[in-house]
Amino acid sequence: MSDFLPTLVGIALVACAAAFALLPLARGRPAAPVRAAAPASDRSLIYQQVLEVEFDYQVGKLSTEDFHQLSAQLLGQAGELMRAERGDIGELDDEIEREIAAARAAFAAARRAGSSKRAAGTPR
Repeated sequence: MSDFLPTLVGIALVACAAAFALLPLARGRPAAPVRAAAPASDRSLIYQQVLEVEFDYQVGKLSTEDFHQLSAQLLGQAGELMRAERGDIGELDDEIEREIAAARAAFAAARRAGSSKRAAGTPR
């Protein structure tokens, strides 16, 4: 009878661990929020993907060839969205470059802010 209590506690712990591990599967996947995507937000998502590809290249996850191929493909998609939105081809390349430069500047500022926060929190 004295071995019964530790066995019961062990079974209860295993059951709790199994329930904790399987709970996300039982809940299912949450539904994606429904929203109307504007072309500008689509371009913003594409520019964000360009920045992520650039980051992956800098970290070493992508080869030079893959980086150039992916970024050219994404920038081509952004250009197509702008053409569809505006209809003229005039200064689209310049506008794309300005928007990417602004996104890169924001990304660099966020990276500097993150590194300064880490440096401030680290004792020396």
